Amino acid sequence: MDKVSIARIGRPVAAPGTPRAGGRGIQSKVVIPALFGLCAATLLAATTWSPAWAQAAGNTAPGVDPRRAQSGAKVTTEQSPELGPKNDDDSGRMHDSYEPKGIEVGSFLLLPKMELDTSFNSNVYAQKSNPKSDFLMVARPEIKLRSRFAEHMLNLSAMVEKYRYRRLQSDNRLEAQADVDGRYDIGASTEANGYMQVYSRHEDRGSPDDAGGEKPTPTKGLVLRSNVKHQAGRYTFLAGVDADRRTFEDVRTSAGTLMPNTDRDRWEVTGRLRGSYELFPGYAAVTEVSANTRKYDTRLDRNGLERDSHGYRVEGGIGVDLSQLLRGDFLVGYFSQNYSDARLKDPSGLSVRATFNWTPDKLLIIVPSLERTVQETVTTGASAIVNTSASVMARYEMRRNLLLTGMLSATRAQMEGISGQDYWQYEGRGRATYAFNPQLFVAGELGYKRKNSELSTASYQQSLIIFRVGAQL
Repeated sequence: MDKVSIARIGRPVAAPGTPRAGGRGIQSKVVIPALFGLCAATLLAATTWSPAWAQAAGNTAPGVDPRRAQSGAKVTTEQSPELGPKNDDDSGRMHDSYEPKGIEVGSFLLLPKMELDTSFNSNVYAQKSNPKSDFLMVARPEIKLRSRFAEHMLNLSAMVEKYRYRRLQSDNRLEAQADVDGRYDIGASTEANGYMQVYSRHEDRGSPDDAGGEKPTPTKGLVLRSNVKHQAGRYTFLAGVDADRRTFEDVRTSAGTLMPNTDRDRWEVTGRLRGSYELFPGYAAVTEVSANTRKYDTRLDRNGLERDSHGYRVEGGIGVDLSQLLRGDFLVGYFSQNYSDARLKDPSGLSVRATFNWTPDKLLIIVPSLERTVQETVTTGASAIVNTSASVMARYEMRRNLLLTGMLSATRAQMEGISGQDYWQYEGRGRATYAFNPQLFVAGELGYKRKNSELSTASYQQSLIIFRVGAQL
């Protein structure tokens, strides 16, 4: 029932019983255990944190969504063009006859790719008044290395993005990301999964914590995910530990004033236990509990508040796995986050996590999602932002070499502890990807984002047009 091995996000899930890809090699016996050893060592280091390391690493949200790989059924997810380092173009979801062949390297397959974007952004600085529009170009080389072992799995990838604006050159930037994920098959019913990502990006101009600098805020980070899953008859058990390292650099305003961001640097560590029982084929009762700690490098932030906290979530619900028709979870429960500073309000309340892959036919996939999360912030007087987000994504294979994708989302953000700054954010996107052959493809995308804030100056609208050409082997 539980599908928890970390897989490439965004592809439909393989049917139960599908053989694992590969040709077994000696590499899997050496490299994969080393991956889990590295994750464990870094997690241990997180518990004995030294602020000196902050100069070498920093944050925003990871480009992939590893949380989904921990929460049950594997699901398709979409990523906002403004939030992640990778604008998803669907080129990796074409029919098999249009998939890149790659280059064989022993027991691995090497997949190089190069993309060039020409885009238009109607509101680069995400401002309500006097919005600044501009054209930009993005060069995106990427390389992936996928294992083909009979047992176990090890995948590596690296990507660099160079953004260059036509007029607003202060927002020119270079971003990079590297990922490693693996699975070690301990036995027929037990497996260990690990994932690691390091990245260097820049914070979205529309972020509530954007410093309003002359340049976007540089942020670096480390993401670690690990779990062990065991299946015993109708029972499935999972234990996992996640760790995120987030740092932010100082920026200067147009007036030359230095805006400090080091008070946002932190570790976030979460442990979780999950159990499920198959009630009857295709349906399982699911329970999950998790506890987290959020530890900042500096004891007090810019407003003299101590933002260290700890929290927990307790959830239960139903997991569904009806072959290729419907897969996902619907979990409800309670969450609480408790801050060290008594002046900060502790958010708590209804916890909801629901995501499903619905495939009414082999050419169409629909993914509805609903979730409540607690997001850190340094907004004056606010302890956290409680986000309630709903979205739906649909992808249709019009032809073997033509994919159409659409996404709509709405988020209600509540600033805990203060009034007058809550907001709604809406987003819509449409994308078409056409492959001429396995080596060459083009894509076009239209996007629209709107933020309606109780603080009128924080509201904005933003439109995005993207044309992409890509080559891959």
